Amino acid sequence: MIKKFRAVAIGLAISAVALTQNLQGTSLAYAQSKIPEAVVAIIDINYVLQVSEPSKKAEEEVKALLKTKVDELNKRGDALLTEKEALDKQRAILSPDAYQKKLSELNVQRQNLQREFQVINGKMNEVLVGIRLRFREIIVRLAADVSKEKGVNLGVDRAKTVFFNPGMDITEDVLERFNKANPKVDIKLEEAKQDAAPAKKE
Repeated sequence: MIKKFRAVAIGLAISAVALTQNLQGTSLAYAQSKIPEAVVAIIDINYVLQVSEPSKKAEEEVKALLKTKVDELNKRGDALLTEKEALDKQRAILSPDAYQKKLSELNVQRQNLQREFQVINGKMNEVLVGIRLRFREIIVRLAADVSKEKGVNLGVDRAKTVFFNPGMDITEDVLERFNKANPKVDIKLEEAKQDAAPAKKE
């Protein structure tokens, strides 16, 4: 029994030595591969999105496309107004039921037209948001390229920074590259009529 106890004790001692050596080896490996010191750069993404030439061009294209759609809707609105004026002139020779029926039809068309205006505006906002997201991805990649060249290993958005040394700011470098890259986006506004639900007759 004593011999067996001694054997167990010796085994435990050997295991403790082995564990200590393993821990020492792990500590040494950690020390040799410690995390490098952070070298930080600041990039103002919102600023680049606001002042860059690609962003301005895309916004102008969206506004021009919106204006074309709105002009078309305005023409249809003017045509409805002309029809309403003509209907009012005929009111004296039309029966009350016939007048109300034509007036209801014109009101339905006017309500649908208003819905189309709302849909077009909503689509414009969606397109602008999509463009900003797409451009943001490109700006982040360009910021990573600039950071790598400058030996930076950590990039922070200006919007999330309270204060920093101006020498850490790489915004102008990224803006220059973004303008030079001049990325293109596919800008489309689908026809509002396809999305606007017909108004119900009152």
